[in-house]
Amino acid sequence: MLYNSKLADFKNLISKIEMIDNTRNSLIYWDKITNMPPEGIEYRSKVMAYLAEEQYKLFSGREFAGYVKYFKDNKKNDHITDAMVRRIYDSSYALHKIPEKEYHDYVELFTTAEQIWEKAKKENQYEVIRPYWEKIFDYFRKFAEYWGYEGEPYDALMGYYEKGLTVEKMDEMVSEIKSVLIGFRKQIQDAAETEAVTLEDIPVIDAATQQKIWKMILSQLGFSFTAGRVDTGSHPTILSNSPSDVRIVSTCNEQDFRAGIFNILHAGGKGIYHQSIDKDLMGTFLADTPSWIFEEAIGRFYENIIGKSKGFWLRFYDEICEIAPQLKKYTACQLFKSVNNVEPGAVRLEADELSYLLHIIIRYEIEREIFKGKISTEDIPEIWNKKYEDYLGVKPANDSEGVLQDIHWSAGYVGYFPTYLLAELMAAQIKSALEEACGDLDQLISEGRFEVINKWLKENIFKHGAIYTNAELLVISTGKGLDSVHYIDYLRNKFSEVYKTKL
Repeated sequence: MLYNSKLADFKNLISKIEMIDNTRNSLIYWDKITNMPPEGIEYRSKVMAYLAEEQYKLFSGREFAGYVKYFKDNKKNDHITDAMVRRIYDSSYALHKIPEKEYHDYVELFTTAEQIWEKAKKENQYEVIRPYWEKIFDYFRKFAEYWGYEGEPYDALMGYYEKGLTVEKMDEMVSEIKSVLIGFRKQIQDAAETEAVTLEDIPVIDAATQQKIWKMILSQLGFSFTAGRVDTGSHPTILSNSPSDVRIVSTCNEQDFRAGIFNILHAGGKGIYHQSIDKDLMGTFLADTPSWIFEEAIGRFYENIIGKSKGFWLRFYDEICEIAPQLKKYTACQLFKSVNNVEPGAVRLEADELSYLLHIIIRYEIEREIFKGKISTEDIPEIWNKKYEDYLGVKPANDSEGVLQDIHWSAGYVGYFPTYLLAELMAAQIKSALEEACGDLDQLISEGRFEVINKWLKENIFKHGAIYTNAELLVISTGKGLDSVHYIDYLRNKFSEVYKTKL
């Protein structure tokens, strides 16, 4: 009886923390980036900092610590309770190590920095955001010391997102993948004849029309609009308050409709993931993805592996053209080839699939050198531009197109960029496992059999929420640990077909 009573009380406390977290990070943040008037930022920052402080108090209180101690390794636990305690311990460990006042000040800093970043990007003024980045990086230098590390401070920051990830491991993966990507790109450029298509005179499609296309696609893919909604903002994201309340925020480029489609596929895939998590896991901290990496892998799966397949454009061509008749000037195959055109550019969110990880590698290398003390914030734009020239053969036209293009550092996501690389590898590995179980993915997509795709994903990945660790769930769903061979083979097969040249 004592065990059951304590477990009920513990879950009640967890529910309170969960509600604060979902309100602060989902509902209030969603409103901040979609509807809040500019002058509201000062008070909103204080509200978000207050809620973070209240959450901190519950996490760091004696009552919470007593429950964790009681249930940690308790032989009466079932596997759900064990998973709950593990996730709570892992989540609260980092928070507990930061002094309360320091954490409060940090939250207020990055909440303001996000708004300053928008201003800096709009005005193309790097110096506007630089002092904030300086302070944010300083905080993370302290956090690395609080959290501890065996090798380098940056290990602690990457480890916050993926336990056990180190500079040594990342450097090994980057070395292998970077050479392959640069090699593939050179082979394509050197090919005598290429078959890719660059669309000429892309018609302007207004935001309202594009949003109709988005909703049509998402509905067929399996996103529930009774348990979610789509809005526009300055940066694509997804905010989940529960499996029954998932908010997608996307961006729209009226000059090129394709960008909006891929943003919505990415966020929509994550949305389907969150809506498919077992609702019984609410109040346990497990009604979430096991890591940012797994969520990103699913986003990339829907965006690239589904959205840039030939089957996708064959399946949706007629309905897209019905909403936007001006696109009838192109065939479905022309659209398919155009979205797989390898043409390196300066903007990560507009990158072709073959070039994308080079954008991530650049960010990883800069972050790594910042925390080695080899780069200052004054150096970042120059080094950023040099790496883009060396790896991609392009130079950003200005800082807005270059170093200011991402919100991540302004929002406190330091050490996060390496997760994108791991996610790319995982997405390709998930594709291989799904095809082994269900058959050729391109055929399933062209036939509109998304219920087959989503059923496999739900049963093998989605419904489990965060019961398993990232590594455990990858093995459960694909039968093996992370392996880059699936990613390299996927790129080789796709671009050999598109460019009619053997890579």
